[in-house]
Amino acid sequence: MVFLYAHAILMCTGFLFLFTGLIIARTMKRKAWWLKLHRMCGISGASCAALGFCVVFLDIALAGGQHLSTPHGYIGIVAVVLAIAAPVLGFMQFRAGRRAKVIKGFHIWSGRIALLLMLINIILKIY
Repeated sequence: MVFLYAHAILMCTGFLFLFTGLIIARTMKRKAWWLKLHRMCGISGASCAALGFCVVFLDIALAGGQHLSTPHGYIGIVAVVLAIAAPVLGFMQFRAGRRAKVIKGFHIWSGRIALLLMLINIILKIY
């Protein structure tokens, strides 16, 4: 039971970090420091989401349950993969040369979809 609370806290914290990163990218680009804070929020959000996934995976394994037995589980795994992919793609766009624009698009949309899926999963578990 403690693991489930840890899972919920980590995933909600990850969502908040990722959402904050989105808000920073959308509203603070005129500030010199926006990219550093955006990067920190993305890495923190992805780390919290990954850790939240590990915690629930361990909890289910220790309880002898079945992994990915609900829509929440399937949506969650896609959200975590996208949440991790977003910062990776963000770093890659600065090293991609002529493909940077394409990678930037994937970075933006993987972050947006991850946030949407995380929000859907939070709502699924509340109701």
